[in-house]
Amino acid sequence: MREYLGGAAADPILQPATMEGRHVDDVWPADVAVLVAQGIKRVLKTRTEHALVFELPHDDVAVNYEARFVVHGRDRVMMIIRNTSDASENANNHRDRNSSDTLTGLTAGDVFKAHFDAIIADAKLRERGIAVFCIDIDHFSRINETLGRDVGDTVLKVTAQRIERCLRSSDQIARIDDADNSSLTRISGDEFVLVLADIESRDDVGTVASRVRDAFEEPIAIEGHQLKVTPSIGISLYPLDGDCADDLLKNARVALDEAKVMGKEGREFYSSTMKFRSMKRFDVKNELGWAIEKGQLELRYLPRIDLGTGQVAGLEALLRWMHPLRGSVPLSEVIPLAEATGLIIEIGEWVLKTACDQANDWYIDVMNVPPVSINLSLQEFTRDDLPTLISRTLEDTGLPASQLEIEVTESMLMRSRQADAALHALSRVGVGIVVDDFGQGHSSIAHLTALPIKAIKIDRSFIDGVREPGDQQDICSAMIAMSRELGITVIAEGVESELQVQFLRERGCDAVQGFLYTEPLPAAEVPAFLTACEEVAAESKIIDLDTVRQRIEIKTAS
Repeated sequence: MREYLGGAAADPILQPATMEGRHVDDVWPADVAVLVAQGIKRVLKTRTEHALVFELPHDDVAVNYEARFVVHGRDRVMMIIRNTSDASENANNHRDRNSSDTLTGLTAGDVFKAHFDAIIADAKLRERGIAVFCIDIDHFSRINETLGRDVGDTVLKVTAQRIERCLRSSDQIARIDDADNSSLTRISGDEFVLVLADIESRDDVGTVASRVRDAFEEPIAIEGHQLKVTPSIGISLYPLDGDCADDLLKNARVALDEAKVMGKEGREFYSSTMKFRSMKRFDVKNELGWAIEKGQLELRYLPRIDLGTGQVAGLEALLRWMHPLRGSVPLSEVIPLAEATGLIIEIGEWVLKTACDQANDWYIDVMNVPPVSINLSLQEFTRDDLPTLISRTLEDTGLPASQLEIEVTESMLMRSRQADAALHALSRVGVGIVVDDFGQGHSSIAHLTALPIKAIKIDRSFIDGVREPGDQQDICSAMIAMSRELGITVIAEGVESELQVQFLRERGCDAVQGFLYTEPLPAAEVPAFLTACEEVAAESKIIDLDTVRQRIEIKTAS
């Protein structure tokens, strides 16, 4: 068997005109020709990459080269040659940029594209499976924006290293950008593409995905920061989800979108039903961006009633998107999408400023105004500049810090390694801290006493069960008793019946919140509600729910 050379090489020694269509041993010295021929045979046999170094004479000087062999179809091999001599350093750097990612060192560009095509061609011939992973770093843009591009680049390097360490030697990986899903060329961005050849089962693919996720359990330590980086993974399979590189990549990216929005484990396999949901989310994402600009967002306020005085003890700000055609869009649809796309940061800043503005107006115009509380997402809670943002907003709006509460879920406190420091930083600002959905995260109440917690809100799932005697009543009673013993205010959320109110009052619960008193109120109706509750509480030593509701209706109507 005699090997032939073809193609172009951008080097003064390796000219296409002197190489194309000729045998290896007709072009190069015998020792180099033997090495090249052996490399070609090895790649065709093992179906894996191979590299070798050699030198060629030029003007009485030995010029060093590195050759990489990549299988290209059933019986073809692509050889990429680069000049590694010091005299050709500038040209070498240029070639490096085109054959590898200078930031992470991963295969990129045409090399990866050719390899991907070759893997597919080989899989067709041998009837083997392929898995294509699209992997990106959750909320990477925020790292660049808050900590700087140098930190972001370091995160990308560490990400590449961790993924490489948990893969087989035959796994291929490259980085690509969101802007172009028609090729596997590596340009800027935080998205990685992984192609696994010779896949035998879906379980094997799931195992690799788990290894990738597990590789990011430990935070990345950079410049004094402990960054908790999490990847999301979308997976497509050959031949089930496509028979060419473009289709497989496109469908893996659809699955990635699903994983970021819906995936409980941060990974999803592609399915045909995802396309419709992906298109719908794309439309909603664009419209949500417009909603911020066009003033379609508004806040409603759900009162918290003190069981001892009957007065309003707090107002929880709840976001509503009033779509011009769809009406009120459910938050269950809006919030996950906003979190997945990063819009949650912009929306959260809008909520904070709007709530502080409106609360300050009431604070000036109405006596005995309770604090207003806003809910934070995990992304917002882990912002390094969150205390600064809240302090600046309070200063700009004029609202006293004591009139603002920050609600974080119990599960957020358990998931964030920086939770304790973040809570203490917020407490120093002067705002109140309320733990929402308490009882779902299974944290220790004793641990909460070491944190600057103002109140806990017992999750509605427990409150729903107190209508009848049983375990739910016992658990709820225990949480109230322990919290009160430790000096933590207890709030029950999701209260919808007077029977629940009676049970909670008897057990010593401090306050309740729910639709029993009123639906979430538009900002314009809040002053009337506050006044009605204050008047009823002054007239009676007990909470007369019917009187409160009637007085509110009268005040609102007038």
